[in-house]
Amino acid sequence: MDHSKIGPTMPDLSAPLDDAQLALLKVMADGYLKSGQWPFWRYVDQMMDHLGHDDAEQVLKSLPVVGANSPVGASYGLAWYDRVHLADDSRPALTVAAGLHSPELRHVFGENFISVLEYFVKQQRTVRPSPDKVEPSYITSDDFKRDFPAVTDEFVAALPGIFEHEPILRRGAQPWGTNPGGWRFELHKWLKDYRGVEDLKGYVQRVAERTVAANTITIPESQAPALAQVLGSSGGKIRIGPTLTAGLPTVTGAVIPRPVAPPEDPPQYVNEDLIRELAAKQGKTRLSPDKLLQLVRELNACFRDDHPYACHALVRAVIDHVPPILGCASFEQAASSYKWTKTDRKYVQRLLEFKAQADDVMHRQIRTSRGVITKHDLPNSGYINALLRECIDKLE
Repeated sequence: MDHSKIGPTMPDLSAPLDDAQLALLKVMADGYLKSGQWPFWRYVDQMMDHLGHDDAEQVLKSLPVVGANSPVGASYGLAWYDRVHLADDSRPALTVAAGLHSPELRHVFGENFISVLEYFVKQQRTVRPSPDKVEPSYITSDDFKRDFPAVTDEFVAALPGIFEHEPILRRGAQPWGTNPGGWRFELHKWLKDYRGVEDLKGYVQRVAERTVAANTITIPESQAPALAQVLGSSGGKIRIGPTLTAGLPTVTGAVIPRPVAPPEDPPQYVNEDLIRELAAKQGKTRLSPDKLLQLVRELNACFRDDHPYACHALVRAVIDHVPPILGCASFEQAASSYKWTKTDRKYVQRLLEFKAQADDVMHRQIRTSRGVITKHDLPNSGYINALLRECIDKLE
């Protein structure tokens, strides 16, 4: 039976860029390589203006994208950013694909990244599953450093930040261990899709193929004219109305973008940008943020994996840990004496009230009836994020 593909066409992510696009990549890459984190968008925008490019946002949005170049649908391109609202204090990031065009990033996002991917793929292939239970298998940062003794601690610590912008890797990485830069990676089944990838261009091509496949369905060729008529075609062109595929391009023939739900971000309780800011404070402050950093990383990991009791204990640990940052001896003193804004004071009072619930979770003894605590019983995440925002600002 003849079939017709329905889905987006595939731009070439390795195609040459124009001068403005290359300048944008260089500004972002230089900032990243100097500090280990992507620069604020306001900095990028102003630097582009100094270089004679007066609309940096338009340049960013002109970078090639495979899939749905909109907030709806699976996509992959040279950059990762909020396509709905590009705030001055946001930190757009470049993906590994940008290494095809950026000499500054080519070593980190090229040879080194491919070595990491090949290592994960090889380890995944050695996993021997049990016929009696389903258990995830992991590689940790310690395993990685043991097998690659020449690699620097900085590179190992930077890997989770690289993973989070790559579709195949972002779903497997988690904070791990007592080392602030520690991580573990689940050797999930989708790694097998990347067997045989030997270089950066091959990796980007494979990601692009998988992205297009995620947005594509197949119908019998004989049904294409009828489908075109239903969707309102004219002269061989099919136009999809905004109620179906808002923001997706019009394409020719029986090639129709399918509305696909965007890939879900891993659930987070503590804002990841705050965690990155806290990590940047390491070694630069009188009070060491190392334990606090590990607590919030473990809190997000437990929240992701739906461990409500651990989440309760970790929130309690965080609020008991931070008072010295605010010049207080206890959280009770911080809640009553510290000069909060009117709104933040309300948030902190809610956290103070939560301590009784956390004590109950940690100390109530076993009984005949089942427990009823879930992660939805945690305080609103805005409360803990407001507390951490204040603490990070106070760390000197």
